Amino acid sequence: MVSIKASYTKIKEMLGKDISLKELDNLLSFAKSEIDDYVKEEDMLVIDIKTSNRPDLWCPEGMMREIKGILDEEKKIPYFPVKKSDYKVTVDSRLATTRPYIACAVVKNVKLSDYYIKQLMQHSEKIDYSYGRRRKRSSIGLYNLSMINSPIEYKTIEKTHSFIPLGHEIEMDLDTILNEHEKGQEFGHIVKGYGLYPILLSADGLTLSLPPVINSNDVGRITEDTTDCLIEVTGTNFETVNVVLNILCQTMFEHGSEIYSVEIEYPPEIWESTVATPLIEKEEISIDIDIINKYFGTEISKSEAIKLIEKRRFDCKAGDGKEIIAIIPHYRKDVLHWVDIAEEIAIALDYNKIEPTKWKVLTTGGLLPETESENLVREILIGSGGIEVLTNSLTDPTVLTSNVNLDEVDLVKIENPVSITYSVIRNQIYPLLINILSKNTHEPYPQVIFEVGEVAKIDKKNIATQTNMALCFADADASFEDAHKRIHQLMKLLNTDYTIESLEHPSFTKGRCGKIIVNGKKCGMIGEIHPSILEKNQIWVPTVCFEVELPYLPTLECKIKHTF
Repeated sequence: MVSIKASYTKIKEMLGKDISLKELDNLLSFAKSEIDDYVKEEDMLVIDIKTSNRPDLWCPEGMMREIKGILDEEKKIPYFPVKKSDYKVTVDSRLATTRPYIACAVVKNVKLSDYYIKQLMQHSEKIDYSYGRRRKRSSIGLYNLSMINSPIEYKTIEKTHSFIPLGHEIEMDLDTILNEHEKGQEFGHIVKGYGLYPILLSADGLTLSLPPVINSNDVGRITEDTTDCLIEVTGTNFETVNVVLNILCQTMFEHGSEIYSVEIEYPPEIWESTVATPLIEKEEISIDIDIINKYFGTEISKSEAIKLIEKRRFDCKAGDGKEIIAIIPHYRKDVLHWVDIAEEIAIALDYNKIEPTKWKVLTTGGLLPETESENLVREILIGSGGIEVLTNSLTDPTVLTSNVNLDEVDLVKIENPVSITYSVIRNQIYPLLINILSKNTHEPYPQVIFEVGEVAKIDKKNIATQTNMALCFADADASFEDAHKRIHQLMKLLNTDYTIESLEHPSFTKGRCGKIIVNGKKCGMIGEIHPSILEKNQIWVPTVCFEVELPYLPTLECKIKHTF
């Protein structure tokens, strides 16, 4: 969710009508927004936008664009004409592995007031922080065009390069900016992660900015006297930088500005050809009106559907049969499927006016038998003084092996893990409980924690998942007997006969470990954790634990499931 501030008076001027706050709030719902507050003394509305994938709505212009469509005042995609400029940007091939993409536009006849500048900055910051992932995926820069000569260089440069950053009067080198400037401290980690310093330079060597950190204090400052400006968006994704540029150009065009293209000269290491931005591409998506009617319970005709889609600021044309072709606006990248167009039709119809239908089959919910069994085990362990924890099924293999004195075993591994931390599925639970205890040594003792959860094991060529439960008890006086009395209480309340036989296990102290037998089969183990494991995990009190495979307890319904 994104929250913005905007003048109530200015919004009414944009709509061309005097409407109440209640009426405006109702209209804003069609732009997935609502009024959160109104500060009358400042004539300022606080508006919450309830969507994170529509950055075009994060400004009053975007909201009014949607509302005017609903009011039938405007329809279809509001294209802006793009004229050709003489400006060009050359991109350094060394940026290929860091921040390779850039999109630019020249904007002329800009009419800037203090309010409009604040709105532009607000919109840019919201996009940078949310859609741009705090400037890592994309960041925006606005510059005074009168001070820039073409061709502009987007390149890497040595850290000894210096310029005056925005908001300062003293020249600083790049290292000083990253370590001492407030924006350098906030966003400098992005540049430091690249290992190179990206820079934007005018043809005469004048510094525009250190993207994505800070603009220069002269070229990078926009004031009410600025009439022509350059917009640039740098980032790590080609589509993202282009759609962000299109959003800003659309907004400025609607304020009466003229948009001019900039030629981006990419090296072959980054992009296959030279690109003129803003890049206006017409993406299409097809839908079947019969399927839409089936989902909504409506009887919308093909021509009615086209009108509704056009009210949502799409271009639309009839296809074969019941097919409709929708052209996606150049400032949107959230439309991926026909379901997205169906949502637009529902919004145009007004959800509140769609007649509800009664259910055809009455069903009641309930817990699965295995879930009820697991809950019973939880209640017993809580009754014995345990605190339930919830650990990740995905974990680091060292947690399951070397951290508990075990060798590498056949673990279920993730083919393309995000990191080693989440690269395997746990096959036991007690190692993760020990990991939790190691991170809670600052808490008072005794500590009794347990978990009932799913584990995965390799069974021949299949992967079997089952429910296990494990409990760990850590205290200065903890002993085998503390674990034994808890497992005894559990088995007694589950009406299950069991025995404990001697066992040697690397995780447990020799002579203080046993295997739990039910109906002649091993279903778990119990014992005192080996001192070397406690030392390795920096746990400084004795610890005991047990783990039970619940499917082997005859009074419970916790079946083993073969997933694949």
